[in-house]
Amino acid sequence: MLRRIARGVALLAAAVLAVVAYNGLSFQKRVNNRPLPSGWLKGVFHLHSTFSDGLGGVDEICRAAAGQGLDFVLLTDHGRPNRAASAATAWRRDVLLIGGSEFSLHAGHLAAAGYRLPAFRYPPEAQEAIDEVRHDGGVTFLSHPFDGRIPWTDEAARGFTGLEVVSLYQMAKRNMAYVLTLFPLQYLLSPDYALTAVISSPRRELALWDRLCREGRYYGIYALDAHAKIELGDKARLGFPSYAAMFRILRVYAHTGGEPAADANAAAGAVIAALRRGDFFSAIESLAAANGFEFYYREPDGRRVEMGGSAERAGGALVIRLPFPFAVDVRLLRDGAAFRSFTDSTRSKIEVAVDAPGVYRCEVYLHSGRLRRLPWILANPLFVARPETPAPQVSPPPPARALLDGGAPRFQLEKNRRSQGAATAVAGADGPPHARLDFVLRRETPSSPDFWVALARRGRLDLSAYRGIVLETRSSRPLRAWLQVRAAGPGAGSAFQHSFRADVQWRRLAIPFARCHRLYGTGTAEGRRDVDALFILVDGGIAEDGAAGWLEVRQLGFY
Repeated sequence: MLRRIARGVALLAAAVLAVVAYNGLSFQKRVNNRPLPSGWLKGVFHLHSTFSDGLGGVDEICRAAAGQGLDFVLLTDHGRPNRAASAATAWRRDVLLIGGSEFSLHAGHLAAAGYRLPAFRYPPEAQEAIDEVRHDGGVTFLSHPFDGRIPWTDEAARGFTGLEVVSLYQMAKRNMAYVLTLFPLQYLLSPDYALTAVISSPRRELALWDRLCREGRYYGIYALDAHAKIELGDKARLGFPSYAAMFRILRVYAHTGGEPAADANAAAGAVIAALRRGDFFSAIESLAAANGFEFYYREPDGRRVEMGGSAERAGGALVIRLPFPFAVDVRLLRDGAAFRSFTDSTRSKIEVAVDAPGVYRCEVYLHSGRLRRLPWILANPLFVARPETPAPQVSPPPPARALLDGGAPRFQLEKNRRSQGAATAVAGADGPPHARLDFVLRRETPSSPDFWVALARRGRLDLSAYRGIVLETRSSRPLRAWLQVRAAGPGAGSAFQHSFRADVQWRRLAIPFARCHRLYGTGTAEGRRDVDALFILVDGGIAEDGAAGWLEVRQLGFY
C-alpha cells in the first residue's frame, strides 16, 4: 500500500515537473525586430534600491538596465520623500536614472517623481501629498491600489497623475501559492516565463481607471515594484528575481518627441513631461517588444492628438499602428465599455471612425499562446470632445464660532531635550495678536525618530459642539506643521492630528476633526468633550533633523 502511494506521489511529482519544464522551455518571446522610433524612450517604472529596501545599489541597477537595452529607469525608494533617491538623477552606463520616491501615506502608497525637493517632508494625508507634489512640478501614481496588505483606501482623493494597472511584485504576492511552490523551479528553467506567469488580468484596476476617467484625466502604467527579492515574512525572503530578470518583463514607452538631452535633469524632465501628459504606453515586454506601436486621434482637419490629449470634436478617427509580424487582438473601449474589437488581425494600421464624444482607450493582446489573455499593450486614453473637468471649487474656511482664549491663545514651549525653541506672544502690528514658535530640530540620538518643538496649550476644552479648528498661519519659509488634539481617556488617553502648510504670507485654513488621523488611543477626534491639550508642532514626521525657522499662529478658533 505504501509503495503504491509512494509510486503515485512520484508519478504526480514527475508529471508536475514535466509540465513545469515544458511551460518554461517552450515559452518564446514573439519576434519584433523593428527599431524603436525616434522620439521614444523605453524604460521601467517603480524600483527600490539600497536607498530603501532594495537589494542593489543604483550602479548595479543601471548596469542591469544597460544589459537589457533600457533608456531609463525610475527609482521610487521609500520616503516622503527619499532624499537620496530623489537626488540620484544622472546618466549612468548610458542609462538615464530618474530619482523619485514611494510615499507611505495613511491611504496607501503613492509613487512620485519629477518634483523639486521640498524643504519639509511631504504630508501623510493623501490629498495633501498629491497637491504638494503637483505644486512642486511632479507626477504621482497610486501604487498597487488593490494590494492585499497595502491597498489604496482614499476613494475621494483626486488630482494624481494615474495608477499602476499592473504591479508585478504585488501580483507575485497575490499568487503566493505559485510563488512558494512551482515558481522557484520555473524561475531556474525560464525566468521570463515564471515572472510573466504571475501576471493576472487586472480587471479591478482597469475598472477603477475607467471610473476615474469618467470625471477626470488619469493615466495607467505598468510597474515593476522591483526589490531584487521576495519577502516571505519578517525574517524570510527569496533573493530573486533579479533586477535584470524583472527588467525583461514590463516596459514603459515614453514619447518624449526628441533625442534625450546630455544633461540628465533635462532628459529626466522630458520623460516626466511625457508621463504628466499621458503620452506613453506600457507593454508586457516578455511577450514581445512593442516597438513601433502608436495610438492617436486624427482630427477632422487632419491634426494629430497624441495619447493623453484632448480632441476638440468627434468626426475624426482613432489610428492604431501595429507593425508586428504576428497576429494580434485589439480591443477599443469608449467610456470604459467595449466599443470595437479586431480579432486575429495582421493589419499594420487600423482606423476607426469616431462619431461621439468620449474617453477612448486601446488594449492589444497576442492572438495565440498560453498568455494571450494578458493585455500585452496598454495605451493611454484619448479624450474626444469631452468638456474639461472644472477644477474643484475650494470653499473659504468657515468663520470661527469661538476663539481660543478669546483670540489671544496662551501657548507654552514643549520640546525634546536637544531641540531648541522659543514660544512668544507677539503684538499684532498687522492684525490680531499672535503666537510665535522659533525652532531648531535636533535628534536625541542618530537613530531617534522622536524629536519635536511645539506650541502647547494645556487645559480642558469641550469641543463637542464644533466640527473643526480654524486658524491663520505664516512662517519663515514654506513648511508643514501639525495641529494635534489630545483628549483624556483610558490609559494615556487619545491623540489625533492633521498636517497643514504654512507660507511666508498669512494663510487662513480649516481642519475638520473628521479628517484628523488617530495617533494613539481609541475613539475618534469628533465630538470630543474631554480635550486636554492642543499642540502646534514641527517634528521628525514632517521635517528633517536640523530644520530651523519660525511659525506664527493667530485667530485660532472653532467652527
